[in-house]
Amino acid sequence: MNYFWNRLFARFVDYGTFYLSGILVYLMLPLEWGEYFYCFFALAVPFIWPFIEAILVSSKGKTLGQKMFGMKIEDGRGSTLAFKQALQRALFIGKRPGIIKFKQINRYQYLVTLFLAIACVSSLFLGEEISNVAVEYEQNMTKEGWIQYSSKDERFTVNFPKKPEHETLSFDLPNSDKSLDLKEVKAVADVEFSVSYVELPRKWRIFSSTTLLKGAMNVVVENMPGAKIMQKTHMKYKNYPGIDFHMTQNGNEIEGRLILVGSTLYKLTVTRPQEIAHEVQHEEFLDSFDLK
Repeated sequence: MNYFWNRLFARFVDYGTFYLSGILVYLMLPLEWGEYFYCFFALAVPFIWPFIEAILVSSKGKTLGQKMFGMKIEDGRGSTLAFKQALQRALFIGKRPGIIKFKQINRYQYLVTLFLAIACVSSLFLGEEISNVAVEYEQNMTKEGWIQYSSKDERFTVNFPKKPEHETLSFDLPNSDKSLDLKEVKAVADVEFSVSYVELPRKWRIFSSTTLLKGAMNVVVENMPGAKIMQKTHMKYKNYPGIDFHMTQNGNEIEGRLILVGSTLYKLTVTRPQEIAHEVQHEEFLDSFDLK
């Protein structure tokens, strides 16, 4: 009996657990590598995993998946393989060193282990959905003392440190005598938290999202005297294009985000004096923004 299915599902468990571990690390780090990261990482797993497998097999004689399916790899004398041998085996180079020994597991254990294997391999195709659930869960955990605000037109929710105020602002369009009216919601204390949005003219829809965001960024700067862009990064919010930016203006630090949803442009900003900039966690405000 060659235990083909045991070996196959053991590999599914190994790939899946390694993939999920990598995604968890990615979510905890301040990184944003775009919507295709999950796909690229899933494709890279079979090329990275052999080195992890070699370490585990040479030290423990088995990986997690192999252990779950009652497998252990040894040499002819019952000892674990050397790292070089384990790596050769993992990479399928030449004649594979080692002997697989199987320990019989009962039907109940096999079914539970099989279920876990299927769950692990599913994670290879659902990585982005898993991360979106994690982000949504984090967004729903409102910081103590903050208020979850829901816009009057039910477009979005966002967390403010106090009850926000409403106003309408007008931005002049470059090279034009026309202007755009923006609806703004903001809470002001030592730090200003703001969300504003505007409906872009219909004729602008012929331009790409990148062009529209670039133009919007220019309008923001032109209407903020003394403002200087220190950094800007293109990003994705729920597959909608956006820009994260860092600006300075008259002794203030401004962290913000532009998000283009169809023809609606959202602008989120956190403005605080430079002397307390390090004390303000602007990510908590920006990441609490959620479209309905």
